[in-house]
Amino acid sequence: MKTVIIAAVAGFAGLATANPFFHNGGAADISNATISAPRGNTVSIDLAGIQSWDAAGSALNELLSVNIGANATVTGLGWDNVVIESLGGSWISEARINFLNSGIGLNLAPGSADAFPGTGGPYSSGGIIDLASTDPTFPFQVGADGNLNLEFFESFDDVAGAADANWLSGTLTVQYVPTPGALAVLGLGGLVATRRRR
Repeated sequence: MKTVIIAAVAGFAGLATANPFFHNGGAADISNATISAPRGNTVSIDLAGIQSWDAAGSALNELLSVNIGANATVTGLGWDNVVIESLGGSWISEARINFLNSGIGLNLAPGSADAFPGTGGPYSSGGIIDLASTDPTFPFQVGADGNLNLEFFESFDDVAGAADANWLSGTLTVQYVPTPGALAVLGLGGLVATRRRR
């Protein structure tokens, strides 16, 4: 499975905005990507209080599941006011969000430019990044259970079995297109989020 990393770089006055490229072993230019205000179907996920522990797939990593409806397609991602505190010798850039439903291994690294320990941010994408305008393979579907599954992990694990970073604040906004049958279900049941360790 290839891994695609949505990166971010430092901007003015401590604010980081969307990087002009997505990373997949090399750089792919996304200067023409569409960035917009949230529209249509969106869900906002509070990142405050989440920790990144070990490498992807570790049983210690925190998982978050948000129900957006059976077979819904994630079309855009945005983040705002994300502040990450690395612990020990871990770097801020190593804290990642893995979109487990993505067949190509889409990852978000809000502090990717901050390759040093400490506290970084606030990071912001400046709006919703239209995934299809970046690369037509980036939008992805959730399964029949409707759960968007996120894993918070470290790209480099400094200390196995210990937290490497705290997500102090921030919101991840996910833009999606529900399947027609799921619209009625969402209207009745709303969105449900659950958080757990792997």
